[in-house]
Amino acid sequence: MLNLNRAWRGSNTNATPLPDVWVALANKQIKFRRGQVCMVAAAPNAGKSMFALIYAVKAKVPTLFFSADTDTATVMMRAASHLSGHEQLLVESNLLSNRHYYDKYLSEMESIQFVFDSSPSLDDIELEIKAYVELFGIPPELIVVDNLMNVVSESDNEWAGLRAIMVEFHDMARKTEACVLVLHHVSEQTEYGKTTEPPARRAIHGKVSQLPALIITLGFDPHNQVLKVAAVKNRFGPHTADGSDHIGLFVSYKVCQINDSDPMGRMYRRDAILGVS
Repeated sequence: MLNLNRAWRGSNTNATPLPDVWVALANKQIKFRRGQVCMVAAAPNAGKSMFALIYAVKAKVPTLFFSADTDTATVMMRAASHLSGHEQLLVESNLLSNRHYYDKYLSEMESIQFVFDSSPSLDDIELEIKAYVELFGIPPELIVVDNLMNVVSESDNEWAGLRAIMVEFHDMARKTEACVLVLHHVSEQTEYGKTTEPPARRAIHGKVSQLPALIITLGFDPHNQVLKVAAVKNRFGPHTADGSDHIGLFVSYKVCQINDSDPMGRMYRRDAILGVS
């Protein structure tokens, strides 16, 4: 038992943010913080996995990435494309002719370790964290779980099982002082399953959404190639539960890029895409 001052001084992180990689998110105080559980939720194919991968690459912090929902080949092509600027079709062709073609680019990702188990249990995740500490001498600062639905639960009730998993992730974030970033599908069978607009917080089952300090939801506008990002829960900054107050990032799937501005240097605004003066 500790008083608040001693508890505060005894923590190495005190919810300090990981590096900002997009100005638009930082301006909205959307930050992934150490010692906290954060969530990225969207309909399938809205860009969650690519968003998390690019964040991890750009943040350049010790990372353990559980890629249960995305296979090795897809992650490889996305990462090589992102780092080299080559279109993914060219990356695939180059890798077929020479498996080591992108080694010099991928060396920039030495801080990220991947686990491609398609259905890890909580015990598996804990063992991988211990192995990471043994290998590098420090715990990861970022733990990505892609996707919550892939983590094996011991409960027969789906939602009770997911909530139990989130409780364990909450405890994991406290003990490791890492940011545990959980990706989560919003069902395509509901009105919130549209991929064009960020879902409201109510699209996420109540018991699953209670624990994260930050929940952002994503929608993808294919006409403008814009990834819409909304903070529907944010203990450390502004948020709108209905997802209406979103910001936009520009996406190029061909070369796996997510940027604050489009190739013309224009920033996104909800009522227009405006040139920066």
